[in-house]
Amino acid sequence: MNGQTVVPPELNKHMIRIFKEFHEHPELCHQESWTTKRIKAELTRIGIPLLDFPIKSGVVAELGTDGPIIALRADIDALPLQEESGLPYQSKIAGVAHACGHDFHITALLGAAKLLKTQESQLKGRIRFIFEPGEERHVGAVEMIAAGVLKNVKAISGIHNMPTLPVGTVGIKTGKLMASNDNFDVTITGVGSHAAMPQTGRDPIVATASIIMLLQTIVSRNISPSDRLVLTVGQIRGGHTNNVIPEAAGFKGTIRAFSATDRKLAKKRFYEIVN
Repeated sequence: MNGQTVVPPELNKHMIRIFKEFHEHPELCHQESWTTKRIKAELTRIGIPLLDFPIKSGVVAELGTDGPIIALRADIDALPLQEESGLPYQSKIAGVAHACGHDFHITALLGAAKLLKTQESQLKGRIRFIFEPGEERHVGAVEMIAAGVLKNVKAISGIHNMPTLPVGTVGIKTGKLMASNDNFDVTITGVGSHAAMPQTGRDPIVATASIIMLLQTIVSRNISPSDRLVLTVGQIRGGHTNNVIPEAAGFKGTIRAFSATDRKLAKKRFYEIVN
């Protein structure tokens, strides 16, 4: 293989066009039908054979000659968010947006596929292209592995965009880079009452607020300052008006950790505090 590959201007322009297409047509986990068809069409156009696996959505393709299989992977699903960027290629799907950059990941892998196709005769093995569905809900990879997508694969590489790096830079490091992810959704059920008579009810909003504040002590008082763990509450819900204490309230969030020990401890303390 060449030590350095320059992206032809026409390929660069094409990648920008298809990136905008994917950005305009985001799809949620297990709903990536348009995305799957578009990826298949692009791979077929550049002459890369598709592989048939029993998967609901997503794409697997391969090129090269007999030899070890190296896999390149990109995720393809979007997030349940309303895009308000005002971009000329803003999401056309209400309540769904490529806010995590998977549209970029798809495009980058398709661009890599195109470049590798032009150098197929130089390959000493096979390259398997994996377009993974359902990454945001942590189900797509498990389903693809169960379907045999990684069978005989010797190594696999995936990328994630990092806006803090300069354009044209690839960041690589030894050791831990991406944290584990545990999502939580808590509902506190109390007894509703009029706001003027709080003594007649059991206020779930006060309980929810207290729990959220106490959860901050998991990081500050249970995890070593030399370790890294994040507990974030990203959504709070409860109530409908200013003068009624609701029957229930709740919150959602995530725990990110870099070690199995810290992850286990954080989850243990989480349940202790909430319960």
